[in-house]
Amino acid sequence: MKRFLERLRRVFPLRAGALVLLAAAAALVFLWAPKEADFLLYPAGLVALLLVVACTVLVALGTLWLRRAVKTLDVTVPERLETTRATGTGFRFPSLGRWLVLDVTLSWVEPAGLEVRLEPLEGLLSEVVTAKARGRYTRLVRRFTVEDVFGLTRLSFDVAWPVALSIAPASAKQGAQLAAGRSQGETLANPAGRAEGDLVEMRQYAYGDSMRHVLWKVYARSRKLLVRMPERALAPGPVSVAFFVAGPDDEASAGAARLYVEAGLLGADLLFTADGSAAPARSARDAVEQLVDSSTQREHGAGALDAAAAQIDPGRLTSCLLFVPPVDGAWRQRVVGFVRKHSLSASVIIGVDEVGEQPARHSRLESFLFQPEETLDTARPSLKKLREALEADGLPVKVLHRTTGQLS
Repeated sequence: MKRFLERLRRVFPLRAGALVLLAAAAALVFLWAPKEADFLLYPAGLVALLLVVACTVLVALGTLWLRRAVKTLDVTVPERLETTRATGTGFRFPSLGRWLVLDVTLSWVEPAGLEVRLEPLEGLLSEVVTAKARGRYTRLVRRFTVEDVFGLTRLSFDVAWPVALSIAPASAKQGAQLAAGRSQGETLANPAGRAEGDLVEMRQYAYGDSMRHVLWKVYARSRKLLVRMPERALAPGPVSVAFFVAGPDDEASAGAARLYVEAGLLGADLLFTADGSAAPARSARDAVEQLVDSSTQREHGAGALDAAAAQIDPGRLTSCLLFVPPVDGAWRQRVVGFVRKHSLSASVIIGVDEVGEQPARHSRLESFLFQPEETLDTARPSLKKLREALEADGLPVKVLHRTTGQLS
């Protein structure tokens, strides 16, 4: 019934305002004016009737003319779009400016969820689209709507083209925090790495230790022979195994994953697997393609982690990075079970698009004396609960804001 009403709305030209105006005008012309001999309301009602009829005829003729013109045009759309970025497709079609009272709008029916803007260019209308969600498509359906400037009548028609279109997630911005965190071993450091850091730890002397590292002052006080030893994991040791978990509202997390693979934050010898992929990706290009295809797995997030891990050398599967959606769901239990089953040292990255609101200050003096605490959790209380749940399960969590690169 819903589809029937939608189709009827597109082919029936009169809108609700036109029906009300038409009924009122007909009542004036055929019922009220003849009885009262009112020479003011009668012509007003007659003009209203003629206006509705004229708009209906013009919209019908304009729709037929535009449909005939559009049918001869090619699809002209790029093979790759990116979410959140306005892109000109190169598709242009005649405007209805010469019809004076007609206007035309354009929208995408398939794929859905794209914002379409029309820009006038040399007597034509040029299409600019902004995608909101990633995916891969083989068909493009555009809907053209012709209406009068009074908002009385409207007609729509769809035109379909076969295409090979993929929409990739826009990469997150690499902020200074992320670069510094990588150089200092945060998030991506390998706790079991070689001892290459500063000599800040100590242990009991053992045969073969260099005498240069002996703490002679400690020996003089306590008669215990101790030696300095380097702190582990201060040398950059990026995790090269990463998994992307699809789920609700996961576009920003997909953008964070794209940043990590394209910026080399996962190392040159990366192994990346997104939900729905058949084999791990070993290059940034293949990883991005897997991110595009993962849009079909939002209802089955983390369902294939064990199958993906089975294709990775157990010697490399000691630590990993997990990109997860900001909305809790059944995927969380699957992720926790996967980490515990394989005894992994795992870290979690959550991507978001909105920045947290600043905590309210009670006075100007307090605002002057104390810097506001910046957080990404306050914008979405459910995100804070998700973070606490993951950390309670032993998974360290970082939240990455896609637009600014802020990491918290």
